[in-house]
Amino acid sequence: MLTELQQQKLTRYFRVYDIDDDGRIGPADFERVIENVRLLHGLNAESPAHQRLREGYASRWDHMRTVADKDADGGVDVEEWLTYWDSVLADDAQFDAEVAVLESRFFEIFDIDEDGFIGPDEFCNFFSCYGMSAAMARQIFMDLDADGDGAVSHQELMEMAREFYRGDNPNAPGNLLFGPLGG
Repeated sequence: MLTELQQQKLTRYFRVYDIDDDGRIGPADFERVIENVRLLHGLNAESPAHQRLREGYASRWDHMRTVADKDADGGVDVEEWLTYWDSVLADDAQFDAEVAVLESRFFEIFDIDEDGFIGPDEFCNFFSCYGMSAAMARQIFMDLDADGDGAVSHQELMEMAREFYRGDNPNAPGNLLFGPLGG
């Protein structure tokens, strides 16, 4: 069962995916993110890179729709989202697989210079593609960059993800991974 803090964090995460702010995650939300990422990378809509991007997000939506849309209404509401994450967090193998996919996709899309690290501008790109402010992203990046080297590594991102999903410390920096809980 999700703790109150996990419910707060996962509800914030839900709002990140709910780009159009209609209270449910659906195909239109994914389409807006795909377009934002396409523009970020300067991709032609017919390019192979854009097609891979589209396929990746379509796969993510298909997975989410299949496992989380319990009432089969074509969208995932916050209750379905929380139920989905409750089951993911209860199963170590499922959790590890879920986080590994998200971490890999994050670096694939937002590590623009392909140096194996996410810098502050790349983190701002992530936030902007999901409709969040650059100012907020820069502040959060500074909080998440635990070693102060100006970059987030794969390992640091995995630690933040574990802190976000499974941590119970309300003051942990990883709680900010998808923005402030009240924001």
